[in-house]
Amino acid sequence: MRTVVELPAGQAGDTGAGPLLEVSGLDVTYRTARGLLPAVRDVSFRVERGEVFGLVGESGSGKSSLVTALMRLLPRGSEITADRLEFDGTDLLTMPESRMRRLRGREIGLVPQRPMTSLSPVTPVAAQLRRLTGGEVDDARLHELLTDVGLGGLKARLGDYPFQFSGGQLQRMLIAVAVLAREPSLVLADEPTTTLDATVQAQVLRLLLDLRERLGNTVLLVTHDLGVVAQVCDRVGVMYGGRLVEVAPTRQLFEDPQHPYTRALLAAMPSNQARGERLRPIPGTVSGAQLLPGCPFAPRCDRATALCWEVDPEPTEHAGRTVRCHHPGSPA
Repeated sequence: MRTVVELPAGQAGDTGAGPLLEVSGLDVTYRTARGLLPAVRDVSFRVERGEVFGLVGESGSGKSSLVTALMRLLPRGSEITADRLEFDGTDLLTMPESRMRRLRGREIGLVPQRPMTSLSPVTPVAAQLRRLTGGEVDDARLHELLTDVGLGGLKARLGDYPFQFSGGQLQRMLIAVAVLAREPSLVLADEPTTTLDATVQAQVLRLLLDLRERLGNTVLLVTHDLGVVAQVCDRVGVMYGGRLVEVAPTRQLFEDPQHPYTRALLAAMPSNQARGERLRPIPGTVSGAQLLPGCPFAPRCDRATALCWEVDPEPTEHAGRTVRCHHPGSPA
C-alpha cells in the first residue's frame, strides 16, 4: 500500500559552507563463499546542509549497504573504498575508530528500518534507550524525549520489554534517541516506515519532518516508496545494481525522468494507472545486476543496445542532474 501523507515540502539549506556530506567513487564489496560481491559501485553524490535527500530503488540495489558504509558499520570481511567520503569536511575513511564512535549518535544519527528487531527482546526498553545514548540520559530526560515524540503517556511502562509495544511506538522511541537526544546534524533514516502500516507510516514521516524543521538538521531518507519521495525530498538519487543511475531535484525527476529505470519505476506506481488498467511491473529481476560488465539495467531495459551490454556508462551532468545511461532522455 502506498503511503499518502501531506507534509511540508523540503527546503534545502544554505550551501555557502559547502555540502554536509560528500561522497565520490564509493565502493562496498562483500566477501562471500562464492567470491567477491560488489554491493555499491562508484557511487558519487552530495547532500547539502538542511536538505532532505531521498535514496530510492528496489531491494538489493545497495541502498542499505551505502548507509551502513557511511556509518562505517559494515560486517567483517567487507571492504570500503572511496575517492572521497567526507562529513562536514572531515574524512570518514581515515578517521580513527575511537573518533568514529564519538561521531556516531552525536553528529550522525541512524533511524533503523525494523524497530521490532533493532532492540533486544530480553532487556527493558528504558535500559536500552539509555544505553543507546551512551548513558547520558537519565529517567527524567528520557521522559522528556519521549514526550516530544508523542509518547509521554508511556512513562509508567518503560520497564516493559519491546514486544509489549507496537512497531510505531518503538520507531518513535528510536527516533527520540537518534534525533532528539543529541541533535545530530545528519540523520540517516534507513526505510524507517517499511514494517509499519500506512497510518503509522504517515505519523512517523510527519514526526521526522517536524523534527527536521525544528532542529534544522539534514536528512538522508532511504525508501522504496516513491509517493514519500515526491512529498518530502528536495532531491532524489535512484539506485540500481549498486550504481547511482540518476540524481535530480525531485520535481525534475518526476516530470522528466532521464534514466530508463527511473521511468520504469514511475510507470509501475499504482497511482499512475487508470482505473481498471493492469499494473505495469518491471520485467525480470535485479538479481545478479552487480556482476554484469555493462549497464546493470540492460537485461530489463527496452532501449538496451549492444553497447549497453558491453560498456558500463559513465555519469554525465546536465542542468543540475546526473544520469548514468548511454541513451538518456524520454523515448522518441
